Amino acid sequence: MPQLHVTDRRDLLACRRCDAEFPEGRATKDGWTYECPECGNAAGLGDGLRRV
Repeated sequence: MPQLHVTDRRDLLACRRCDAEFPEGRATKDGWTYECPECGNAAGLGDGLRRV
């Protein structure tokens, strides 16, 4: 049986508009939709937010 690798490091996201960096958990409330918690203008992974 394969082992799952558990890590305590959180994924970081960066806003493409205001360049703010923040943990992924701050950018989503439901786990499906993402929005920049700093400026509120950038939404969606890939379009408005990117992984660091």
